Amino acid sequence: MDPLAELKDIHLPDAISIWPLAPGWWIIIAIIIGLIVYVANRWRQQLRYLRVKNQGLKFLSGNDSLSSEQTLNTLKWICLHYFERQQVAKLHGETLLRFFLTKLPTDTQPKFKVLAQNAIVDHYRKNQHDIYAPEMHKAAILWCQHVQLPNRNEDATRGGKS
Repeated sequence: MDPLAELKDIHLPDAISIWPLAPGWWIIIAIIIGLIVYVANRWRQQLRYLRVKNQGLKFLSGNDSLSSEQTLNTLKWICLHYFERQQVAKLHGETLLRFFLTKLPTDTQPKFKVLAQNAIVDHYRKNQHDIYAPEMHKAAILWCQHVQLPNRNEDATRGGKS
């Protein structure tokens, strides 16, 4: 008698199911979901923080025929939202120009100064013509695009918190 004839076929075990998941996988899934929620929340906070600046930039970009006064008022409105009200509200003329310059990166400051200096200084003089409005408009858009805003977590008392 042949001993090999008595052997039976090898049966493979059932496939291992992925359910229920091991506790380690549940921990990894919870960490990933937590990270997604955290990143989405930070992104939403950043968008909310930049809303005023973006509204001002949109207003300036959509209106090419603004006067120097309207442009300066828009910039001051943005500044009142992000910087201390006591610091910004009293600024005018050269001090306002210096404030604007300190909030820009050093490589952008000369271009802004060339565009805005005459309009800001001339704004407080009695003048019938607004000849510097186009330059002030370009300077305001440049400032909005490159301004270095304070960290939103600073304890400064800012004007228009939203």
